[in-house]
Amino acid sequence: MELTPRTGPDAGGPDQTTDTAPSAPGRGRSRWPALALLVVVVLVGGWVLLNALGGATTFFRNADEAVAQRDALGTSRFRLQGTVEQDSIVQTADGVSFVVTYNGAEVPVVHQGDPPQMFKENEAVVLEGAFADGSDTYRSDLIIVKHSNVYEAENQGRLKEAEEGGQVPPGTSEGSPEASTP
Repeated sequence: MELTPRTGPDAGGPDQTTDTAPSAPGRGRSRWPALALLVVVVLVGGWVLLNALGGATTFFRNADEAVAQRDALGTSRFRLQGTVEQDSIVQTADGVSFVVTYNGAEVPVVHQGDPPQMFKENEAVVLEGAFADGSDTYRSDLIIVKHSNVYEAENQGRLKEAEEGGQVPPGTSEGSPEASTP
């Protein structure tokens, strides 16, 4: 009986043909650095977004809410809304001090910088700042005065110029038609 050499997967020896093709070099290992990089990029992007939104977001409180939440607010920045109390505006070396009220609550304010031209007593204002550490005094660095309906009616030309980015020529009446022409 003559033996024939066996070939194929069941054959032993050097003629054995098995599926031992080498895999692509580093194929399984190359995924981990890419995934790690992706995770790092997502985390850094999330951190940047959170900081950007957190810095841009300034919470808004009425004076009565700010007084009620004084301890919780601490020294964090927020916007305070109220009406400037009659006879409370006092010029200081760095700006003005005054009192704002809302729903019977009063908040003493020290503002650093020049107030806007329309800033006056009995006007609604929005302030940006924070309570002074360990004090009920609100320290402001921005005053926003809302235009009343009366102001808007009397100064239509000036408001139109402001919306268009122009300026009212000096010496013209703010409500006159000449105020809106260059």
